[in-house]
Amino acid sequence: MKRPTAKEVLRLINSLPESDLHISKCPISGQPCVTNEWFAGGFAGRSFEGKTFEEAAEKLIDYMYEHVGHDSIVGKAVTESGFPDLERVYEYCKPAPVEEEV
Repeated sequence: MKRPTAKEVLRLINSLPESDLHISKCPISGQPCVTNEWFAGGFAGRSFEGKTFEEAAEKLIDYMYEHVGHDSIVGKAVTESGFPDLERVYEYCKPAPVEEEV
């Protein structure tokens, strides 16, 4: 499986709810920032900064590769999500359908 590009990962994050929480400017440094909370949750959350959002996303991608198969919260999420297959990652992360009350 080919390595996902930064643009592909950013597109994936933007397709998820509350993407503005995961792609933003860092409130302290003002640098572009991407978090991993969209797949790993807030407890295991981490942010990645760069000069551009693409550079920050590349750091996130490297981090995800480092954690494939790792015995940790992040490792479990990365591995179970099917990374680097972004279609599988989307299926893992997308919100569950809301059932209507009868």
